[in-house]
Amino acid sequence: MGVVHGGAYAAMAEGLTSMATFETVFAEGKMALGQSNQTSFLRPIMSGWVLATARAIHRGRTSWVWEVEFTDDDGRLCAVTRMTIAVRALPDRAASAS
Repeated sequence: MGVVHGGAYAAMAEGLTSMATFETVFAEGKMALGQSNQTSFLRPIMSGWVLATARAIHRGRTSWVWEVEFTDDDGRLCAVTRMTIAVRALPDRAASAS
């Protein structure tokens, strides 16, 4: 239909925020897992680039919450996502090897 599919926004938000959280918590022996994704679509993008900007609004011990804004080439807000990322301990590799 010539527009960016809504699932692309949701997937981009989850990938971006999961990776950003993981990059921070991995050194502490933790991993990041998508827990909740709520995306609102405000205007279609029919051509050009999609720019995503993510900002952590809560960095807790067991979860992080992010706001992601999607804009088009003209800087217009096209979609917003509130993403919750669960932070959990990495599995014990020694235990899983047996």
